[in-house]
Amino acid sequence: MHRGPRAGRTPAFLLVLTAATVAAGVAGWLLWQRWPPEPPTPGVSLVVDDPVVHIPRAGLVVRVAIQDEEDAVRTVEALQRGGVTAVALQSPARAMPPAVARARATFARRVLIGVAGVHTSEGAREAVRAGAEFVLMPSVDPEAIQVCQDAGVLAIPGAFTATEIGQAWNLRTGLVALFPAGGVDPAYLRDLLREMPGITLVAAGGLTPETAGAFIRAGAAAVVLTDAPEGGEARDSDATTHRAQSLVATIHRARLGLSQPTPPTRPVEGPDIK
Repeated sequence: MHRGPRAGRTPAFLLVLTAATVAAGVAGWLLWQRWPPEPPTPGVSLVVDDPVVHIPRAGLVVRVAIQDEEDAVRTVEALQRGGVTAVALQSPARAMPPAVARARATFARRVLIGVAGVHTSEGAREAVRAGAEFVLMPSVDPEAIQVCQDAGVLAIPGAFTATEIGQAWNLRTGLVALFPAGGVDPAYLRDLLREMPGITLVAAGGLTPETAGAFIRAGAAAVVLTDAPEGGEARDSDATTHRAQSLVATIHRARLGLSQPTPPTRPVEGPDIK
């Protein structure tokens, strides 16, 4: 005897197919909307690469004053536990080479180690010889920038006016720091970027955790913040880690508030910084 198709099979199949189609559509919509990722988990080892790419990706450079190589390792370790992946060391001249070398060896591929407070070409040479992966400068010194570029090290010169910023960018630097940024309204940085849209600006100098987020929302690719114990007290590792966690969370929240985040771009004819 001929048996017809079992009742209920076709509707059930169509139901499953419809559910799968809807789920795929929702997933595609979330990707199209660039669903925001979870903030970095403190303590997780992150692989860092080219500083001109990683610094805008991280959005944060922490500048610290250290006394010797042991102090450097303790401080960078505390910051890294809090999620920081780019640290600029500032130290007495005699302490810089061993401090940078030790920090780089200890945190290789986990934390970028740079040098801050470089004012001259000789200072740039010392930073390069010490092994810095990037160099923060408070001004535009073409010779110092050239020293870094010849060594394949990222130079981040500081500039304030549109003319100075344009001069720094024309020297084919990968990033330019608006310095000092703490004395101006974030709208100043926004206006600069509106008139000079091809430039990637970092905000540095005089910023606080409270003002850093506003500069990120204004379009800064990253901010440079100084971490120092309050009242000149000795540095406490747990407190440093806690401050680092707060800074990383601040940058993450600020970026979620950006309406149209723009990925950083390397200058068309910029140096191939390793």
